[in-house]
Amino acid sequence: MKKVEEIISKYWFLIICLLSFPAIRALFVSGYFGASDDMHIAWLYEIDKIIKLGQIPPRFVPDLSFGFGYPLFNFVFPLPFYIGEIFHLLGLSFVDSIKAVFLISVPLSGIFMYLLLRQFVERNLSLIGAVLYIYTPYRSVDLYVRGAIGEIVGFVFLPLIILSAAKIFAKGNFKWIGIGALSIASLVLSHNIAAYMFFPFVGFLLIIQFFLTPLKKEYITKAFLMIFLGLLTSIYFWLPALTESNLVKQDTVFNFADHFPTLLQLIRPYWGYGASVPGPYDGMSFFLGIANILLLFSGICLFIFRWKQISIQRKVFIGWVLGVITVAIFLMNYRSTIIWNNFPFLAYFQFPWRFLILTTFFIPLLLIIFDKIRINNLLLTILLLLIIISSMSYFRPQDFLGRLDNYYLNRYIPTPAASKEYLQLQEEYLRLPKAAESRPDKNYPMVFPDSGIIKVNKRSDLDVVIESNSNVESLINLNKYYFPGWKAKIDGKKMDIWAGKPFGQISFSMPAGYHKAEIYFTETTFRSLLNFASLGAFLVSLVVLSL
Repeated sequence: MKKVEEIISKYWFLIICLLSFPAIRALFVSGYFGASDDMHIAWLYEIDKIIKLGQIPPRFVPDLSFGFGYPLFNFVFPLPFYIGEIFHLLGLSFVDSIKAVFLISVPLSGIFMYLLLRQFVERNLSLIGAVLYIYTPYRSVDLYVRGAIGEIVGFVFLPLIILSAAKIFAKGNFKWIGIGALSIASLVLSHNIAAYMFFPFVGFLLIIQFFLTPLKKEYITKAFLMIFLGLLTSIYFWLPALTESNLVKQDTVFNFADHFPTLLQLIRPYWGYGASVPGPYDGMSFFLGIANILLLFSGICLFIFRWKQISIQRKVFIGWVLGVITVAIFLMNYRSTIIWNNFPFLAYFQFPWRFLILTTFFIPLLLIIFDKIRINNLLLTILLLLIIISSMSYFRPQDFLGRLDNYYLNRYIPTPAASKEYLQLQEEYLRLPKAAESRPDKNYPMVFPDSGIIKVNKRSDLDVVIESNSNVESLINLNKYYFPGWKAKIDGKKMDIWAGKPFGQISFSMPAGYHKAEIYFTETTFRSLLNFASLGAFLVSLVVLSL
């Protein structure tokens, strides 16, 4: 028995990796499967292209919207695609690179949940919590039904943020400021919606801990530095995403009011691979999980029963956990509509069931209440098997389609010509530039109209030289959406450009006579300053991490 405990103590991270294998085994099947968000493969192709063009950090991609491009990574979380690009540069295909991001995220999330729980309970309970975190059914929805790469990666950083807050409260060394800052930044860059959902509750925890600690000055300094460095490290992304959101139309593809799950859907062990639809007839599952429900109810009962025996700090922390779970469940219910209608940016979550992110993370933390219960190795084995067996059947895609890169590039990349599949699909999920009256409906020439154009020299997908020799001044349109960062010169001098009609394309006036115009994409001064600020904060966080 003692030898088993020593093995668990020494090789816990390997054990978590092995226990996570049933959840990720389907990722080893060749090709991609039938997930909803399969456009991420094409987005990785785009980020690979613009990084190789020297656009760092990536913002504007050239091929979407019939080749009009889109400021995709000015608004869409980039970190999962950075990680995917590393795998691609190491030789993996785009499909396999996306799957590799999925594959490493699952065991990593379990490892960090284990480390968080070890702050409060012994190793066996921590191992149970880590496995429960991995095998919560919503994790399979993200993996094999939705293919939601941002949420999948975001689950890695949720435990690290709370662990850093706990370490700072427990007077841990300065490295936890660096770990916390990098984790905060990583969550923002992994899934901005998850970050917006999670951070108010983290802030509330930090406030509670401030009132509980006797070392208030030291604590507030560390907590502030962690938050400041984390937000500053990611400011190059989140601040332009906020300030420049007024340049695109303020609409969403989905109305949140159509996607409230019922309480029955949260506790019913239904499983499906369909879509979220209005009413209680969804094809996808919102099931909390058998083990999660049992832990939730037994944890509440034990918390009440042991109330007098629990320290004030534990009471506050567990109360905070239960509070977050309660709020998350309430916000998934249609009775919270008034909040959805009035709380800033909440409507952009689109799906109230996204708050399953919070229940998935917080329910395993209720194992802290069981800290006085001894879990021997036999009971540990039984509980782990029950958790895995009760959810393992969910962790597979509906179809192993075996599709490779060419299928997704043909489906989502409409250049040099749009495929039949793209013509049926298009990109309704991308918000149109504000100046656009309609979406492009076909592939246009790079320059239109072409009267007076002598030559178009495409130096890259984001850098074009146009030579013109017209008898009159002419209006020239370039088949790229106008967005801050596009600049132009005519005969070496700065030239004004604007968003033209009807698509919001780059438009400018070419004077009569022979002229040469250069149109290219670069960073604005504002974004460049933010890039340097983020880089500086990132380096400072690394230095603090090494202390």
